[in-house]
Amino acid sequence: MASRGKKRNAPDPEKRRTEIAEAALAVLGSEGSRGLTHRAVDEAAGLPPGSTSNYFRTREALLEAAARRHLELDMPPAELLEALTQDKTTLTREQLKALIFAALEPVLAESTRGRLLARYELTLESNRREELHAVMDELRRTVTELTTIALRRSGCKDPELHGRHLVVVLDGIAVDQVSATSPTLDRPAIDQLIERVLDTC
Repeated sequence: MASRGKKRNAPDPEKRRTEIAEAALAVLGSEGSRGLTHRAVDEAAGLPPGSTSNYFRTREALLEAAARRHLELDMPPAELLEALTQDKTTLTREQLKALIFAALEPVLAESTRGRLLARYELTLESNRREELHAVMDELRRTVTELTTIALRRSGCKDPELHGRHLVVVLDGIAVDQVSATSPTLDRPAIDQLIERVLDTC
């Protein structure tokens, strides 16, 4: 009797969901929100037609999956989170700036520019979608809390207020980096801007 061909292993559902969510981010970054369709994500992920809709039936569900994956990718490294939340040592100005530039690295790196554009597409969409707003708000609250902790460790007199100020400045730097209509700040200029902000703390 002829032997049957080997049966293909079914894809791991969680792994496939992650692949689709990352492909959705890629589509958002390259085509914008209007370009986000199930078919476009199938093509970006290299999957057969209909694969994305099998995991995320609606466009809203796909947007939320993309936002949650963006949240995971933009979270600081685990060792940095642990150091900030558990370690009680003080931070020097240079150590604080090193943390800030570590957070800015995805913003300044050309390789992650698409993800940054996807963030703004998701932010705009979140103004009209409550579930999506909750995910994006979680990201901003986490970044603000970590910034406040870092400023408190550096001796800032009002870390809560200046933490919010610094996050807004970092947001502005991010917008500047993706602007297609004006020159962007280079690293020395960004360093000077951060220094001025920290001088007010």
